Amino acid sequence: MEEKELLEKIKEVQLELASVFVEICERHNLRYFLAYGTLLGAVRHNGFIPWDDDIDIMIPYPDLLKFEEYCKDELPKGYFYQSVETDHEYNLTISRLCKDNTIMLEDRMANKNIHHGIFMDIYPLFGAPKGFKRKIQIFRAMKRALYLWGEPTLNHGKLMCLGSKLMLKLKPKKYRKKAVEKLFAKISYDYDESANVTVLDSSSTMMKRTYKKEWFADGMPHIFENRTFLIPKDYDNILKICYGDYMKLPPENQRKPHHDYIEIALSTDNSK
Repeated sequence: MEEKELLEKIKEVQLELASVFVEICERHNLRYFLAYGTLLGAVRHNGFIPWDDDIDIMIPYPDLLKFEEYCKDELPKGYFYQSVETDHEYNLTISRLCKDNTIMLEDRMANKNIHHGIFMDIYPLFGAPKGFKRKIQIFRAMKRALYLWGEPTLNHGKLMCLGSKLMLKLKPKKYRKKAVEKLFAKISYDYDESANVTVLDSSSTMMKRTYKKEWFADGMPHIFENRTFLIPKDYDNILKICYGDYMKLPPENQRKPHHDYIEIALSTDNSK
Protein backbone atom coordinates (compact mmCIF):
# COMPACT_ATOMS: atom_id res chain seq x y z
CA MET A 1 0.00 0.00 0.00
CA GLU A 2 1.37 3.43 -0.94
CA GLU A 3 2.16 5.87 1.88
CA LYS A 4 -0.59 8.32 0.89
CA GLU A 5 -3.22 5.56 0.76
CA LEU A 6 -2.07 4.21 4.13
CA LEU A 7 -2.35 7.68 5.68
CA GLU A 8 -5.95 7.97 4.48
CA LYS A 9 -6.78 4.54 5.92
CA ILE A 10 -5.27 5.55 9.27
CA LYS A 11 -7.42 8.69 9.25
CA GLU A 12 -10.51 6.56 8.73
CA VAL A 13 -9.68 4.53 11.83
CA GLN A 14 -8.92 7.71 13.78
CA LEU A 15 -12.35 9.09 12.87
CA GLU A 16 -13.91 5.82 13.94
CA LEU A 17 -12.18 6.06 17.34
CA ALA A 18 -13.23 9.71 17.77
CA SER A 19 -16.84 8.82 16.94
CA VAL A 20 -16.88 6.04 19.55
CA PHE A 21 -15.40 8.42 22.13
CA VAL A 22 -17.83 11.24 21.35
CA GLU A 23 -20.85 8.94 21.36
CA ILE A 24 -20.16 8.02 24.98
CA CYS A 25 -19.47 11.66 25.90
CA GLU A 26 -22.69 12.89 24.31
CA ARG A 27 -24.74 10.11 25.91
CA HIS A 28 -23.63 11.30 29.36
CA ASN A 29 -23.16 15.06 28.73
CA LEU A 30 -19.39 14.89 29.20
CA ARG A 31 -17.31 17.84 28.04
CA TYR A 32 -14.58 17.37 25.44
CA PHE A 33 -12.77 19.49 22.83
CA LEU A 34 -10.74 18.83 19.72
CA ALA A 35 -7.14 19.76 20.56
CA TYR A 36 -3.72 20.60 19.14
CA GLY A 37 -3.27 19.60 15.48
CA THR A 38 -6.82 18.26 15.33
CA LEU A 39 -8.23 21.61 16.46
CA LEU A 40 -5.93 23.39 14.02
CA GLY A 41 -7.09 21.08 11.24
CA ALA A 42 -10.74 21.71 12.08
CA VAL A 43 -10.32 25.50 11.99
CA ARG A 44 -7.96 25.71 9.00
CA HIS A 45 -9.08 22.73 6.88
CA ASN A 46 -12.47 21.62 8.29
CA GLY A 47 -10.80 18.27 8.83
CA PHE A 48 -7.38 16.70 9.21
CA ILE A 49 -4.30 18.71 8.44
CA PRO A 50 -3.57 16.95 5.12
CA TRP A 51 -0.26 15.48 6.32
CA ASP A 52 -1.35 14.74 9.90
CA ASP A 53 -1.83 11.19 11.17
CA ASP A 54 -3.69 11.36 14.48
CA ILE A 55 -6.55 12.84 16.48
CA ASP A 56 -6.07 14.68 19.78
CA ILE A 57 -8.85 15.45 22.25
CA MET A 58 -8.86 17.37 25.54
CA ILE A 59 -11.30 16.53 28.32
CA PRO A 60 -11.67 18.03 31.82
CA TYR A 61 -10.30 15.52 34.30
CA PRO A 62 -13.59 15.14 36.24
CA ASP A 63 -15.27 14.15 32.98
CA LEU A 64 -12.45 11.76 32.09
CA LEU A 65 -13.01 9.91 35.37
CA LYS A 66 -16.67 9.48 34.42
CA PHE A 67 -15.71 8.41 30.90
CA GLU A 68 -13.43 5.71 32.31
CA GLU A 69 -16.30 4.32 34.37
CA TYR A 70 -18.70 4.33 31.43
CA CYS A 71 -16.08 2.57 29.30
CA LYS A 72 -16.29 -0.50 31.53
CA ASP A 73 -19.83 -1.24 30.36
CA GLU A 74 -20.36 0.86 27.25
CA LEU A 75 -17.19 0.72 25.18
CA PRO A 76 -18.09 -1.33 22.07
CA LYS A 77 -16.31 -4.60 21.42
CA GLY A 78 -13.15 -4.12 19.38
CA TYR A 79 -11.84 -1.10 21.29
CA PHE A 80 -9.55 -0.68 24.28
CA TYR A 81 -9.23 2.22 26.71
CA GLN A 82 -5.55 2.58 27.57
CA SER A 83 -4.09 4.19 30.68
CA VAL A 84 -1.59 3.35 33.39
CA GLU A 85 -4.45 1.60 35.22
CA THR A 86 -5.70 -0.55 32.32
CA ASP A 87 -2.35 -1.43 30.67
CA HIS A 88 0.32 -1.94 33.31
CA GLU A 89 3.44 -1.30 31.21
CA TYR A 90 1.90 1.78 29.60
CA ASN A 91 3.88 4.73 30.93
CA LEU A 92 2.50 7.97 29.44
CA THR A 93 0.68 10.70 31.35
CA ILE A 94 -2.18 10.83 28.83
CA SER A 95 -4.67 8.09 28.01
CA ARG A 96 -5.68 6.61 24.66
CA LEU A 97 -8.55 4.91 22.90
CA CYS A 98 -7.20 2.07 20.75
CA LYS A 99 -8.64 -0.24 18.12
CA ASP A 100 -8.11 -3.95 18.55
CA ASN A 101 -6.46 -6.06 15.84
CA THR A 102 -4.44 -3.15 14.46
CA ILE A 103 -0.87 -1.94 14.99
CA MET A 104 0.57 1.54 15.27
CA LEU A 105 3.93 0.82 16.88
CA GLU A 106 5.94 3.79 18.13
CA ASP A 107 9.70 3.40 18.37
CA ARG A 108 9.75 4.80 21.92
CA MET A 109 7.14 2.23 23.06
CA ALA A 110 8.30 -0.79 21.06
CA ASN A 111 9.75 -2.63 24.07
CA LYS A 112 6.57 -2.30 26.13
CA ASN A 113 4.13 -5.18 26.47
CA ILE A 114 1.07 -3.00 25.86
CA HIS A 115 -1.78 -2.63 23.41
CA HIS A 116 -0.10 -1.25 20.27
CA GLY A 117 -3.25 -0.69 18.23
CA ILE A 118 -4.06 2.43 16.22
CA PHE A 119 -4.90 5.02 18.86
CA MET A 120 -6.44 8.41 19.58
CA ASP A 121 -4.77 10.58 22.25
CA ILE A 122 -6.84 11.87 25.18
CA TYR A 123 -5.39 14.80 27.16
CA PRO A 124 -6.95 15.52 30.58
CA LEU A 125 -7.36 19.17 31.55
CA PHE A 126 -6.54 20.22 35.11
CA GLY A 127 -6.79 23.43 37.06
CA ALA A 128 -3.70 25.65 36.92
CA PRO A 129 -2.84 27.68 40.05
CA LYS A 130 -1.13 31.05 39.82
CA GLY A 131 2.29 32.32 40.80
CA PHE A 132 4.77 30.10 42.63
CA LYS A 133 2.22 27.29 43.01
CA ARG A 134 2.07 27.01 39.23
CA LYS A 135 5.85 26.57 39.03
CA ILE A 136 5.67 23.86 41.69
CA GLN A 137 2.86 22.16 39.76
CA ILE A 138 4.97 22.07 36.58
CA PHE A 139 8.02 20.73 38.43
CA ARG A 140 6.02 17.97 40.12
CA ALA A 141 4.29 17.10 36.84
CA MET A 142 7.67 16.75 35.12
CA LYS A 143 8.90 14.60 38.00
CA ARG A 144 5.80 12.39 37.76
CA ALA A 145 6.29 12.01 34.00
CA LEU A 146 9.94 11.05 34.57
CA TYR A 147 9.04 8.37 37.13
CA LEU A 148 6.39 6.96 34.79
CA TRP A 149 8.73 6.93 31.79
CA GLY A 150 11.60 5.50 33.81
CA GLU A 151 14.37 6.79 31.55
CA PRO A 152 16.39 10.03 31.59
CA THR A 153 15.39 12.94 29.39
CA LEU A 154 17.65 13.05 26.34
CA ASN A 155 16.37 15.94 24.24
CA HIS A 156 16.41 18.81 26.74
CA GLY A 157 20.15 19.34 27.17
CA LYS A 158 22.91 17.77 29.25
CA LEU A 159 21.90 19.44 32.51
CA MET A 160 18.33 18.15 32.29
CA CYS A 161 19.62 14.69 31.38
CA LEU A 162 21.95 14.59 34.38
CA GLY A 163 19.22 15.86 36.67
CA SER A 164 16.74 13.24 35.50
CA LYS A 165 19.34 10.47 35.92
CA LEU A 166 19.94 11.62 39.49
CA MET A 167 16.22 11.70 40.34
CA LEU A 168 15.74 8.20 38.94
CA LYS A 169 18.72 6.93 40.91
CA LEU A 170 17.37 8.46 44.13
CA LYS A 171 13.97 6.85 43.55
CA PRO A 172 14.40 3.11 42.80
CA LYS A 173 11.83 1.55 40.47
CA LYS A 174 9.95 -0.28 43.23
CA TYR A 175 9.10 3.04 44.93
CA ARG A 176 8.08 4.99 41.83
CA LYS A 177 4.45 3.89 41.59
CA LYS A 178 3.74 5.23 45.05
CA ALA A 179 5.64 8.43 44.25
CA VAL A 180 3.65 8.88 41.03
CA GLU A 181 0.37 8.59 42.96
CA LYS A 182 1.48 11.13 45.58
CA LEU A 183 2.69 13.59 42.95
CA PHE A 184 -0.54 13.27 41.00
CA ALA A 185 -2.58 14.06 44.13
CA LYS A 186 -0.57 17.25 44.57
CA ILE A 187 -0.74 18.51 40.96
CA SER A 188 -4.32 17.65 39.99
CA TYR A 189 -5.99 20.94 40.85
CA ASP A 190 -9.74 20.85 40.25
CA TYR A 191 -10.77 21.96 36.76
CA ASP A 192 -14.15 23.38 37.76
CA GLU A 193 -12.78 25.41 40.68
CA SER A 194 -9.98 27.05 38.66
CA ALA A 195 -9.90 30.18 36.50
CA ASN A 196 -6.99 28.81 34.46
CA VAL A 197 -6.42 25.29 33.16
CA THR A 198 -3.54 23.25 31.75
CA VAL A 199 -2.50 19.90 30.33
CA LEU A 200 0.01 18.03 32.50
CA ASP A 201 1.41 15.96 29.66
CA SER A 202 4.90 14.44 29.63
CA SER A 203 5.98 17.25 27.30
CA SER A 204 7.37 20.16 29.35
CA THR A 205 6.30 22.54 26.56
CA MET A 206 2.66 21.49 26.94
CA MET A 207 2.87 21.56 30.75
CA LYS A 208 3.95 25.20 30.73
CA ARG A 209 0.99 26.36 28.65
CA THR A 210 -1.85 27.93 30.62
CA TYR A 211 -5.30 28.61 29.19
CA LYS A 212 -8.26 30.53 30.60
CA LYS A 213 -11.03 28.08 31.45
CA GLU A 214 -13.57 30.49 29.97
CA TRP A 215 -11.97 29.93 26.55
CA PHE A 216 -13.33 26.40 26.58
CA ALA A 217 -16.82 27.01 28.02
CA ASP A 218 -19.06 24.10 26.96
CA GLY A 219 -17.54 23.92 23.50
CA MET A 220 -19.18 24.72 20.20
CA PRO A 221 -19.94 22.49 17.20
CA HIS A 222 -17.54 22.54 14.26
CA ILE A 223 -17.20 20.49 11.09
CA PHE A 224 -14.36 17.99 10.96
CA GLU A 225 -14.27 15.64 7.95
CA ASN A 226 -18.02 16.05 7.33
CA ARG A 227 -18.79 15.21 10.95
CA THR A 228 -19.56 17.50 13.85
CA PHE A 229 -17.33 17.67 16.92
CA LEU A 230 -16.91 20.21 19.71
CA ILE A 231 -14.10 22.75 19.73
CA PRO A 232 -13.27 25.35 22.42
CA LYS A 233 -15.42 28.48 22.31
CA ASP A 234 -12.37 30.75 22.04
CA TYR A 235 -10.23 28.51 19.84
CA ASP A 236 -8.37 31.55 18.50
CA ASN A 237 -6.52 32.32 21.74
CA ILE A 238 -5.76 28.65 22.34
CA LEU A 239 -4.34 28.10 18.86
CA LYS A 240 -2.24 31.28 19.11
CA ILE A 241 -0.64 29.96 22.31
CA CYS A 242 0.11 26.62 20.66
CA TYR A 243 1.08 27.70 17.14
CA GLY A 244 1.34 31.48 16.86
CA ASP A 245 0.15 32.50 13.37
CA TYR A 246 -1.79 29.27 12.99
CA MET A 247 -3.48 30.06 9.68
CA LYS A 248 -0.12 30.27 7.93
CA LEU A 249 0.93 26.98 6.35
CA PRO A 250 4.40 25.65 7.25
CA PRO A 251 7.10 25.27 4.58
CA GLU A 252 6.53 22.31 2.29
CA ASN A 253 9.49 20.38 3.74
CA GLN A 254 7.77 20.41 7.15
CA ARG A 255 4.44 19.08 5.89
CA LYS A 256 4.81 15.52 7.09
CA PRO A 257 3.62 13.32 9.97
CA HIS A 258 5.54 13.89 13.20
CA HIS A 259 5.29 10.51 14.92
CA ASP A 260 7.98 7.83 15.13
CA TYR A 261 5.98 4.81 13.93
CA ILE A 262 8.07 1.79 13.01
CA GLU A 263 5.17 -0.52 12.12
CA ILE A 264 1.58 0.06 11.04
CA ALA A 265 -1.03 -2.59 10.28
CA LEU A 266 -4.70 -1.99 9.61
CA SER A 267 -5.63 -5.56 10.43
CA THR A 268 -3.90 -8.22 12.52
CA ASP A 269 -4.73 -10.76 15.16
CA ASN A 270 -1.66 -9.84 17.21
CA SER A 271 -2.18 -6.19 18.16
CA LYS A 272 -1.01 -6.70 21.70
